[in-house]
Amino acid sequence: MNLTNQLLIATPDMHDERFHRAVILICEHNEHGALGININLSSDVEFNEILESLQIDLRSLFEPEQMVYEGGPVNTQCGFILHQSDKPAELEFESSIQVSGSINLTTSKDIIRAIANNRFEKKWLMALGCATWDAGQLEQEVADHAWLIVASNDDLIFDHNSDRWDRALAIIGVQAHQLSSDIGHA
Repeated sequence: MNLTNQLLIATPDMHDERFHRAVILICEHNEHGALGININLSSDVEFNEILESLQIDLRSLFEPEQMVYEGGPVNTQCGFILHQSDKPAELEFESSIQVSGSINLTTSKDIIRAIANNRFEKKWLMALGCATWDAGQLEQEVADHAWLIVASNDDLIFDHNSDRWDRALAIIGVQAHQLSSDIGHA
């Protein structure tokens, strides 16, 4: 089961508080493990602060609603940009991987410079850090009912104005009050 380009939705069985109400886009999943970005936990860091820390000149200031997210507990000093794209990852920016036909994940400063200079017109989301799993670890967590899985949805990923956990649950026809820690048990 390859979970690349799927959304993981934390269930009540998620015992790790870092992933409470998490919605994670799996960006890469293979025999070595998985990498994902939590798109539902906003950070206290503002995008303008990141630009200043990287000494990137601004053509315009970004509105405070341009949130930065806490992508996960691994590599928290690294910025990950999820962005819409109609090009293969290797043709667009350095350090990019293709998540789907319409989404790439980029970790290089060239995309941040393009955004700061108004040369990037697609939808994007920045996260600090990521979530990673060793080989077999994510599959076991899914088997243990820590995560629900739903197909990726560009509108959900790039809409910064709502709680993605409730919206992701709605995609599979579930409301939060219907969840039980006894998922999958008869």
